[in-house]
Amino acid sequence: MSYIEILEKQYYKYRKYIPSRILYHPEYFRVMKLLDAGPEAIRAAADAQLRHVLTTACTHVPYYRSTMKLSAAELANESPRELLQRFPFLTKAEIMSRQRDFLDERLNPRFLNYKTSGGSSGQGIGMWRNKRLADIEKAFLTHEWGKAGFTFDKSIYLRLGADARRQAHEEPSRVIGNRLMLSPYHVEAKHRDHIVRALNTVKPKFVHAYPSSAAALAEIIRDSDLDFRVTEVVLTSEPVTMQQLVAVDGLFHAPISIAYGLSERTNLAYRRYESGHYSPYRFVPLYGVTENRIEGNTAEIIGTSLWNDVMPLIRYRTNDFGRVDSDGVCEDIDGREQEFLIDRTGNRIPGLSVIIDEVTWDFVRLYQIRQQRPGAIRIAVVGKHGPLNSEQKDFVLGAQLKRWGSFFDIDLEEVDDIPLAPNGKRRLVETRGRIAA
Repeated sequence: MSYIEILEKQYYKYRKYIPSRILYHPEYFRVMKLLDAGPEAIRAAADAQLRHVLTTACTHVPYYRSTMKLSAAELANESPRELLQRFPFLTKAEIMSRQRDFLDERLNPRFLNYKTSGGSSGQGIGMWRNKRLADIEKAFLTHEWGKAGFTFDKSIYLRLGADARRQAHEEPSRVIGNRLMLSPYHVEAKHRDHIVRALNTVKPKFVHAYPSSAAALAEIIRDSDLDFRVTEVVLTSEPVTMQQLVAVDGLFHAPISIAYGLSERTNLAYRRYESGHYSPYRFVPLYGVTENRIEGNTAEIIGTSLWNDVMPLIRYRTNDFGRVDSDGVCEDIDGREQEFLIDRTGNRIPGLSVIIDEVTWDFVRLYQIRQQRPGAIRIAVVGKHGPLNSEQKDFVLGAQLKRWGSFFDIDLEEVDDIPLAPNGKRRLVETRGRIAA
């Protein structure tokens, strides 16, 4: 166990005893209070936040200051919703082409948290954040899931996602504080007894998981294997099929909350599945301004964060599609796919558990994991500033061998481009033909 893992284990062991006022930024509590206010108060708070973000962007963010000529009087007095319509739509590629220009110039990146993501498209984006923004994000999630009694720091819950991953030779699960961490790479029949033992020992009251991983768990264990009851299941990061919902419901017999969000933190919506009923998505109006960009018969989801004044993304094109009405209701969201890799043992690994190292995006523009046979993957990359040198190639391949080497044979391939899929998006995982497990 590394030094960092030891510190993490100790932190989560004692976190439940730390008062919330010490754990979280004061904005966390302000957001929680606002979320319990009435619609008029929420609308007023959202407008105030939007004005603040637009003013910050036009005053202190180089990109917007150079492209948006709005006066201080306009920013202070005109309707923020009308001002927003004067901003152009923004793409991921544009952000990454001049990334530092989107950061508030008063802030030093050395004292911020920098996170990257390839999402489901294999096109990276890097975002600077601070603890205040992280705690605000947590407030929105805690408020929604807290309706069933969930809290991140005190509830006993099963976490089944990329942060719980383990190497092939390691045990499938470990307990860190109030979380049972179950590796999505290990949800297969040969680990069934270990998984059932771990679940019945910890007895989690909540489940926080990728839909594909939760459904895979339902394939190898039955409700009769469990001697406890779950209060709620929270599914995030991936789309979910009705078949998966039925399987997860059959295992845990609990209401299921499905969250739609992005690493860019511009939009947030929830839907629920309970007793066979599947509700539409409802976007959270205090989180961001959600719009549609209509082109032909398609309605792309556009987002503006109401809270991110560190690196404002205004009218950001999500490359996800779904018509959102004036009440923030969306029947369904298209553009995201569930993608799987098949490892040496025939186990399915969720594509979204692929982690791209932050440094990689400094010299790689596009990235794709390709698989033609079980147990072997090829990493296709497009250089950001031309061909990669040998040191850069070694870094990309070495990072993935360290993470995946016990599951796959891995090689690297430079390509000129990664083509768009039929839905207009690039895919992070591309399988050629049918991959038989």
